[in-house]
Amino acid sequence: MPEIEIRTANYEKLGVIIDTAADNGAGVGLGSEGCPYKLPDANLVAATLEKTDALTVITPITPQHHYESVMEYIKDISHLGDRINLVVNDVGILYGMHNEKLTDSFDVITAGRGIVHTSEGCPWVDHLLRDETENIKQAYLQTNLNYHRTFEFFSKLGMTEIETDLLPRTVEAVASLDCPIGVHAEYVLVAYARSCHTARFYKETPPACVQRCNSRIDIELRDMFDLAGTPPGFAEPSDELKDIYPPLQLLGNSIYMESDSTSIRGVDKVIINSDMYESDSLGKIIQKWNAV
Repeated sequence: MPEIEIRTANYEKLGVIIDTAADNGAGVGLGSEGCPYKLPDANLVAATLEKTDALTVITPITPQHHYESVMEYIKDISHLGDRINLVVNDVGILYGMHNEKLTDSFDVITAGRGIVHTSEGCPWVDHLLRDETENIKQAYLQTNLNYHRTFEFFSKLGMTEIETDLLPRTVEAVASLDCPIGVHAEYVLVAYARSCHTARFYKETPPACVQRCNSRIDIELRDMFDLAGTPPGFAEPSDELKDIYPPLQLLGNSIYMESDSTSIRGVDKVIINSDMYESDSLGKIIQKWNAV
């Protein structure tokens, strides 16, 4: 049975997350894959560790001008690290940790979805591959860490585990890797934005916008077309296009799509991003995954 872990970057509901996790035998994770302004304060990390047996801390994809501050943050929490699984989503940060001998300070170093890429996360992947041979499809649907030299490179930098999306062909690919595997359930990462969509939507400059991405925004294909303009910017999207382009979810600077895959054979951890849900539904969601 894989471990279940609840994650959040909305620290206002952390108490509910901790209680729900404890009641259901789940782990807790704090932080954002995509936003350096959502790092949990070091004091919050220490306080949470007092209430949990272990903790996952997620560090984000890191623009150059945030590199020093994220590295300083990692140094600040490194003295707590023997009970921390540190998820790293940025190759530069992982390389910097290796150079400064910080990777050994933590219980686990996990390469997150910012490092582990899968082409199956493209909403129209089957449309792209429809005319390709099975060999081409299989090669295309491997993760970037399925190449042994890439896997060895990241392992030498200190990586001990990886995370990816719960998609059937992706899970099949990563199951062959010689390390523990965590998968993100129900919401697949489609893309990150260098310029935050949520901040731009609310016309706010980070970090003033950090509370805006405590919950998701649902996006339909027609929302991307200027149908109210005079004349309209585009025609109404066709039914064929709607079939190819699924509804998407926006959380911070990341775009997601829903997946109904429950194939967890070979998986060691199932990760639930609580910020995609109402807090009172988390117990039922954990029970669902415990029953898979």
